[in-house]
Amino acid sequence: MTDLDQFEERAAIMEFCGGMTRFRAETMAAQAQGAQRHEVLNEIGKRNSARQPNHGEAMARDGQNDVSRVQRGAKEQERPLPQRHVQS
Repeated sequence: MTDLDQFEERAAIMEFCGGMTRFRAETMAAQAQGAQRHEVLNEIGKRNSARQPNHGEAMARDGQNDVSRVQRGAKEQERPLPQRHVQS
């Protein structure tokens, strides 16, 4: 198990202070913990997805076509668009 906070901090320092690319900094930070870059990024993805609320439950409860949180705009009146006057 890798220390994700330490990985992110070390990678950020190497990227910004060391002038490395993000890929290289993340690779070296993962290697410093004895892991591969893709393994650590997968763990970070799992951690972040666990923190996100499950929107599927809200969709099932509210209905798929419910947009109650979206402000409805005023109905557009059918009118001619103003013509642009161009002087030649």
